[in-house]
Amino acid sequence: MYFLRGSYSVRVSEPTADRQGVPVVTDVAVTRAANTATVLGGPTALIHLAGWTLLTDPTFDAAGTEYQNGPVVVRKTAGSALDPSQLPALDAVLVSHTEHQDNLDTAGRAVASGASEVFTTVAGAEDLGGAAVGLEPWQTRTLSKPGRTPLNITAVPARHGPVGTEAITGPVTGFLLHTDDGSAPTVYVSGDTVDLDAMSALADRHRVDVALLHLGAAGFEAFGDIRLSLTAAQAVEARRLLGDPLVVAVHAEGWAHYTEDRNHVQQTFDAAGAPLHWPTLGRPVTLPDPHTR
Repeated sequence: MYFLRGSYSVRVSEPTADRQGVPVVTDVAVTRAANTATVLGGPTALIHLAGWTLLTDPTFDAAGTEYQNGPVVVRKTAGSALDPSQLPALDAVLVSHTEHQDNLDTAGRAVASGASEVFTTVAGAEDLGGAAVGLEPWQTRTLSKPGRTPLNITAVPARHGPVGTEAITGPVTGFLLHTDDGSAPTVYVSGDTVDLDAMSALADRHRVDVALLHLGAAGFEAFGDIRLSLTAAQAVEARRLLGDPLVVAVHAEGWAHYTEDRNHVQQTFDAAGAPLHWPTLGRPVTLPDPHTR
């Protein structure tokens, strides 16, 4: 995986459930008219924004799947709230990086390869081929169709670990989703990063209403004390630097390599007086109206 080369009032829409009782997204629960984020598991989220539907870091392999990456084994501990066949029509797929299976697994690659629009790093686009577009830091592409509000997708610099680990982890990007007219909330998807300076720079350029932060302080014994995604303390600081947006916890559960659990993260946010939303997998979270923040 990571080597040799990854205060708001929140309304929750009620989903239906499958035969196992797992919440699933339906057209009744979520419509294109709603601005919502639905975390499906790990880093994977469906985002409905300004009439567009996007999917982040697709991971759909079964729970218990293991991947050998260099000196470590990466193990998935929980499955997705949806199967790929249950996904709605996608306007774009956002892939923070392609090197690590906890952000793009085998089934996720199939989803990305079938998408008409895929945005990722420059190296990731070379890896995926097809429709994939590699974005340089701060580069913007715009989704545009007649009758819809154009949606900008801006690549935000990211670093998958402390300074000096770039050669090990490979390139990563975050994404900012925003409209020119401000009619929809501005959504930041961090990707796997600990680069707080980039988040500060982002806040200097754009207002951030919602931040999907990859938490869990990913780490491996083979790498000692190095943490490859945000610790709880870093996430609290990230929220402050970003201008106190609604923070939705992403990529904090479902894989075995997290070193901080939900209780620790929540306690850290509580101690700082910082709100944090833990989504129920498959349950849409209605995003705040940018005009009432």
